[in-house]
Amino acid sequence: MKTPGRRLTSLAFLSAFAPAAVGQVTTDMLVDAQNMSDRWVHYNRNYAGWRYMPLDQINRETVADLEPKWSIQVHAGAGKFECSAVVHDSRMFISTQNSHLVAVDPSNGETLWRYDHELPSPMNLCCGPVNRGVAVFGDKVYWGTLDAHLICFDAASGEILWDSVVAPYQEGYSITGAPLIVKGNVLTGVGGGEYGIRGFIAAYDVETGEESWRFHTIPGEGEPGNETWAGDSWKTGGAPTWVTGTYDPELNIVYWGTGNPGPDLNRNLRAGINLYSNSVVALDGDSGELKWYFQPSPRDEFDWDGVNEPVLVDEEILGVQVKAAVQANRNGFLYAWDRTDGRFLYAKPYSKANWYVYDERGVPVLKEQLLGDGPHSVIPGLFGGKNWPPSAYSPRTHLLYIPDMEQGTTFTRREQEFRPGAAFFAGTMRFDEERRGLVRAVDVRDGEIQWEFETPGGPNWAGLLATGGGLVFGGAPDGVLRAFNDESGEVLWEFATYGDDPDAKTEIFAPPTSFTLNGAQVLGLAVGGRGRRVDAKYVLFGLKDG
Repeated sequence: MKTPGRRLTSLAFLSAFAPAAVGQVTTDMLVDAQNMSDRWVHYNRNYAGWRYMPLDQINRETVADLEPKWSIQVHAGAGKFECSAVVHDSRMFISTQNSHLVAVDPSNGETLWRYDHELPSPMNLCCGPVNRGVAVFGDKVYWGTLDAHLICFDAASGEILWDSVVAPYQEGYSITGAPLIVKGNVLTGVGGGEYGIRGFIAAYDVETGEESWRFHTIPGEGEPGNETWAGDSWKTGGAPTWVTGTYDPELNIVYWGTGNPGPDLNRNLRAGINLYSNSVVALDGDSGELKWYFQPSPRDEFDWDGVNEPVLVDEEILGVQVKAAVQANRNGFLYAWDRTDGRFLYAKPYSKANWYVYDERGVPVLKEQLLGDGPHSVIPGLFGGKNWPPSAYSPRTHLLYIPDMEQGTTFTRREQEFRPGAAFFAGTMRFDEERRGLVRAVDVRDGEIQWEFETPGGPNWAGLLATGGGLVFGGAPDGVLRAFNDESGEVLWEFATYGDDPDAKTEIFAPPTSFTLNGAQVLGLAVGGRGRRVDAKYVLFGLKDG
């Protein structure tokens, strides 16, 4: 569904002069983003989803000299600040909770323009009014809103160039993930798996906002896979796509994770394996046609939302050189596939898990006792494992660094009729009191854990960044940003983002990014924003002068 429109609300130009033109982001730049140190033009740094900055100015020896260069409050209201800022040509684009978009000068944090999206009321949102970022191409910025608009802005001025309605928010659809630019199209997924939506990935022309293609993550009547949904259960089956996917330009394949089937917590209301929920789907970059898929959690009823980013690596896996895709799935397993054809390579637990046995292929499957009447106590619980916060991969160490949490959940089924726009769980959950958060480093060549660090403050909701300086950066619920030795996990540097004021303490939910300003490596981080007591802020770090 798409209804093109223009919606200009609360657009404030905060410069007294005409904005300077912004240089073009080209296809070559997007393909070669990993080698461009002076910008961060993809949500996950490169198409492959590495979140790896190869620079080594900030390294194990110099990290002790890292300090804040500037900090700004984003005035976005309550909600978690989960943004990964995009940087290009003297512009940093920061998206916030509650659908605000701010363009700042990365050299000093000065606001260049700001757009405050007018949201309807009421809205049906499962998990907070969050947003994780933008995409850039040409001289434009692309951004999704909580009411499921996809908007194109002039990057220099903030003028709205087109505004497309991706799906009806009244039915529970939303957009919280950053778009992805692929071959003249801007791709977006949708949230709403708790509201009985029918998930999809959609592509829109970068110039006009017209829809180019749409891949439904639940097959319709007469389409292959529809038979995996009993009766009409496919119509309210969920399978959202709310985390940004990855792309291989050489193979021209888009890789995207899909989320839980609906209702979330009662498999008896939707017999079958429920394709393509909780899957990784590989789509043709031109048409959106399905090339292959793999489903780690068929007919899931533990809300193991399998949307996590598929990370693309060229590695020697189990002794054979492979173009692979690896995914730290919410069910607690790291999966590896040949990304050319979807051939299964391995699945190894990276997190504590009690739900599985291995089948004859080495694929973990549910224990028989978990298929019967509940209640069922499982770990990972409702949140995972790894939730949405992105992992980081270092080609230098061959390690994938995973933000993890360990907390079991007891699930009980119940009957529930679907009502449009209402939460559709058909079950209840109770969380275990014991819980902890971790950073885990896993060798992608064999899936073996190399080191781990327990994050203070409980479950870890902060994404990670790896660098060529032998470091991994990540925040934690205690409001502290840390730098780890990427080979051993030793903590080499800590910074309390709340300073000396304990009343200003807030959690970190966002992943760091890195780029250069005038040749000097810097580090950016969105901080906090869960409650109204402390306003969310964005901080830029750099090495001490001299």
